[in-house]
Amino acid sequence: MRRRDRQKSSVSLSDEQDHHAMKKTYRAAVIGSTSKGDYGHGLDVVWNRIEEAELVAVADDDAQGLKAAGKRLKVARLYRDYREMLAKEKLDVVSICPRWVTQRVAMVEAAAAAGCHIYCEKPFAGDLESADAMLAACKKAGVKIAVAHQFQAMPPLRKALADVKAGRYGKLLRMRARPKDDHRGGGEELIVHGTHLFDLMIAFAGPPRWAQGHVTVGEREATQKDAREGNEPVGPIAGDSIAALFGFRRNVRGYFDTTANLDRPGQSLYGLMLECEHATLHVRRLGDVYVYPAAQILPENPKLQWKKIWIENWHFTPEHKPRPLNDWIHLGNVTLVRDLLASIEQNREPRTSGRAAHWVTEMIQGVYASHFANGQRLDLPLSQRRHPLSSPPS
Repeated sequence: MRRRDRQKSSVSLSDEQDHHAMKKTYRAAVIGSTSKGDYGHGLDVVWNRIEEAELVAVADDDAQGLKAAGKRLKVARLYRDYREMLAKEKLDVVSICPRWVTQRVAMVEAAAAAGCHIYCEKPFAGDLESADAMLAACKKAGVKIAVAHQFQAMPPLRKALADVKAGRYGKLLRMRARPKDDHRGGGEELIVHGTHLFDLMIAFAGPPRWAQGHVTVGEREATQKDAREGNEPVGPIAGDSIAALFGFRRNVRGYFDTTANLDRPGQSLYGLMLECEHATLHVRRLGDVYVYPAAQILPENPKLQWKKIWIENWHFTPEHKPRPLNDWIHLGNVTLVRDLLASIEQNREPRTSGRAAHWVTEMIQGVYASHFANGQRLDLPLSQRRHPLSSPPS
């Protein structure tokens, strides 16, 4: 693309103003669980780039995994029990890394009780009862919790978010999300990648007000008997195809569709389309954003072309060569951890707060709740906190 077509911006790779304002050295630690969710998407190694914190310990219930983590993180204090680590190390902040949610509530509650602020892997929770418990524990302890929704840290996305909120493209009307739709399509994609897409919807439009969903297995309606576990334990899931509709303030609607095995090599379906009065925006991989100068795509009009939002010091090196951005998730973690530390200093919510992740869980569970209520539109937050796919209490 020619340089004159670029929408330039000097949005920084991290919040440098917040970064330089912080002087305190935080005592940080990592909780992992080898073979049970491991260390997530780099939530352990992020501390190598955080000058405001000293990584002092790591916990892992697997002996070999713990030894490897200590070597990888250059940490000498190694614990098989994260509770012992939390009790002994007088920590300020901890990464809760495992992708599996099986130990998530216990880990968050223990960290909060120890007075630790938290950087947490996604998905935040597999059900609303778990999300409620974790948010309550953090509120009671007065600690901050940020969730690893790295898309929000990407400079092009942040530029687009600021432009939409400023009304540059007119009123936001609709948001349409698609996950990867690989073999996990349906229930697993709803929570694994839907969590990122719903977090973005909330960033653009605020908390959802209602949810409506339809879940199918093959060509039939999903039932509670279709409840299953995904490739990794991320909470109860069902269905191989899901359609969902969400309502937001100012009559903004959000759409989500997923069907298994639609992915093709070199054809990524993953993204979020935003329709505004005067433009359409498409959020793509690496957090890139493309802008089309009309509310709908008009293929018959060759004068209307997509333009990428270029961020000079994100997409290019100082020598103005393309930056490969192979480490974009790691850079996102760095930005979000720095924002978490800044939120502690400023006593505000982190950019990707546990509260926003709690709303994401409302949306995910709301899809199932609506489906099993014959497709009825349900107000959020849901009055029934128990997941409709959960086993009945014994």
